[in-house]
Amino acid sequence: MKYVEVLRHPIFIRVVHWSIVITGILLALSGMELGGLYGVKIFGENVLMIHIIVAFIFGCLWGMFGYYMIAKEWKWISLGRIPYSIKFLWREGLAWCFLGPHVKDPRGYSLKKRDYIEKIIPTQVMVWWIYVLLALLMGITGFAMYYPEQMKPVVDFAQAVGNCFNPAGQMDGYTFLRAIHRLGMYLFGLVMFMHMYAVTIFGVLLSMFTGKRKERVLEE
Repeated sequence: MKYVEVLRHPIFIRVVHWSIVITGILLALSGMELGGLYGVKIFGENVLMIHIIVAFIFGCLWGMFGYYMIAKEWKWISLGRIPYSIKFLWREGLAWCFLGPHVKDPRGYSLKKRDYIEKIIPTQVMVWWIYVLLALLMGITGFAMYYPEQMKPVVDFAQAVGNCFNPAGQMDGYTFLRAIHRLGMYLFGLVMFMHMYAVTIFGVLLSMFTGKRKERVLEE
């Protein structure tokens, strides 16, 4: 099997990626401190302002990352590839349950085209869109709590939905938004750990530092 070292991640995407990681950690820590979770006490009296400022930075970074993915990587993460991603996950899940062989790694590079034939593990398509949905959920619920007047329709909608889960019908919008925001935090963390596991197992973690990776040649 022949391999060739190629540039997998340009410097721009590496810087933005690790900036998202750092701001995400700061958001998680400041958010847990705001919510009184796990006894986290790091930022003190300015925790709310720090959380909001970092949230704006986090959102801008996600905007840049998203623009790059749509402009440069769309053929790998498009919505049309979700069925392919689900099929890959299903077959691989069966393999882990000892009901069939593991699916062959589809990633490969074409020397003739000087481009990838397949750049990502198919399940990464679902991971990307889950990240996008959770980032939107966290952003909308977070800013609706901080700017309730400006985002009154969101607060009113949250109250209407929240009352469906409360027999007494007395749940206010802020309480429901806070619950959804906290749930989103846990889901974001779960997906992040799954992402960390996958990039380690499939050998792409180092390339997010160096930018380069030895890829399997599928076409000369």
